[in-house]
Amino acid sequence: MDVDVQKAPGEGEVLIFTVAGAFSVKGSMREVADRLSTEEWATFELSESEDTVTIRSIHVVGIRGGAHRKRGHMGLTP
Repeated sequence: MDVDVQKAPGEGEVLIFTVAGAFSVKGSMREVADRLSTEEWATFELSESEDTVTIRSIHVVGIRGGAHRKRGHMGLTP
């Protein structure tokens, strides 16, 4: 599975960067960071499928959380 690391992850998704590549998983930044800090072999659900992936925490080099979709509108003022 190829992950586009240039694109920001969506809300409820986190990119996990390892020495072997990147994974897009479901969850919040806080949940993923907590699991990586407490479990040596953390298991996550991939965001693009129902598959699971197990990542060894010592191989993680970075994580990137998803952004909330901001809704905006443009109005006219006199």
